[in-house]
Amino acid sequence: MSENPFRYDAPTPPDRLIDRRRELDALQRAAASRTAVRLAAPRRFGKTSLLHAHVAALRAAGHRAVVVDLSLVGDREAVLARVVGAYADLGRPAARAVRGLLGRFGLTVAVPGLSVGLAPAAERTPVPDTALVELLDLPRRLYAEDGILTVVCFDELQDLLGAGRGLDGLLRSVIQHHGDAAAYVYAGSRPSLMRELFADRERPLYGQARPVDLGPLPADEARGDVERLFVDAGHSPGSALDAVLAFAAGHPQRTVLLAHHLFERLDEGADPEDVDLPGVVVEDAYGEVRDAFEAEWWGMPPAERHVLRAVAQGRPPTGRAVVAETGTPATTLSSALRRLEDGGQHLAVAGSERRLIDPLLALWIRRATT
Repeated sequence: MSENPFRYDAPTPPDRLIDRRRELDALQRAAASRTAVRLAAPRRFGKTSLLHAHVAALRAAGHRAVVVDLSLVGDREAVLARVVGAYADLGRPAARAVRGLLGRFGLTVAVPGLSVGLAPAAERTPVPDTALVELLDLPRRLYAEDGILTVVCFDELQDLLGAGRGLDGLLRSVIQHHGDAAAYVYAGSRPSLMRELFADRERPLYGQARPVDLGPLPADEARGDVERLFVDAGHSPGSALDAVLAFAAGHPQRTVLLAHHLFERLDEGADPEDVDLPGVVVEDAYGEVRDAFEAEWWGMPPAERHVLRAVAQGRPPTGRAVVAETGTPATTLSSALRRLEDGGQHLAVAGSERRLIDPLLALWIRRATT
């Protein structure tokens, strides 16, 4: 048995990233010019993998770089803990500075240089904003000492909105003074909330970052990278790869998931030219996700289910046929459609055309609702 190079349950390692050359180049040019970047993409669309590849490339070039994971932060203390854990990984001078700052505010370091230890919420007093301000200002202080650029990638930035009032304003109040010391990437998986942060004139971060699109993987580039990983691991994917990639339709995580299962079948002795093999691979992947799809489906409002079903079937989601079949007013369907489009998780919009982002979800809907 060979080691499967396609890991789909975690961010893809930088050396196994599939394409994203254009996006990496855009991020690196922005870092060189100290231009802030806003990166929004649906879940499982390779955003975090891209950020880690960006950080790896910058570190290899001699810069400081880090990803700060803000997913599901619930309060200011959680934000502080995430920033501490990330900034302490910027090197020894940063780790010393982080420990010194925490000591001045009476906080402890659970693992020296890596993370902050906070008491249970019921037992601790609120951490003052001044602690977070001083921590966020660390890139400027480090630059004053050694002149090295720091690049900070805030992942799932939109979760700041639920962690306490004014955190986006506090963030901007610090980083707006960083000049040549730092460059920032703001990434999120909720496009509507990312727009709220950066496109609302009333928000502190309005207009503060250049948008970089993260679209589907280009077919030719993706095929070349995926085939290389197969060959390096001792397998030729043959024509089965083309069919599998066509089904994935450029969806990054689904591309890796399907490639993983194709690799497993080839490792078991399957013929890469067997015309039935791509269908077997799709069924392997489908079997992994169908239970999750069912749970998500029944957690949705009925009108959203009606809209997604119509789109999966290639029908107008607010048309007369759907209104008649479901007994749902067109205005209710239109509202559900707008919510789904704003959420950016399930529907992709190109002009007047809509499609489901996840090809496996589209398959599940067609099977489950027919």
